[in-house]
Amino acid sequence: MGRPAKADVRVFQRNLDEGQRAILLAAGGGDMSAGWLEVLDAYQHLHSLGYRPGMDLSKAILVLPLGDQENASEAR
Repeated sequence: MGRPAKADVRVFQRNLDEGQRAILLAAGGGDMSAGWLEVLDAYQHLHSLGYRPGMDLSKAILVLPLGDQENASEAR
């Protein structure tokens, strides 16, 4: 597994598998650093809604607001 985890770490280095790399690239629009920040923002929001590590998300429902669109049903 490597070194034990430390809460005060400032540099986070790890080998990514292709799936993890693809997620970060998609989240960041081709920029893995931006993708990492997007993933952190998403987790921060989930945490503020009450999600905690290990909770079952298999029945979770995600609702995305469509914003101020004239005909929101056509945007789907």
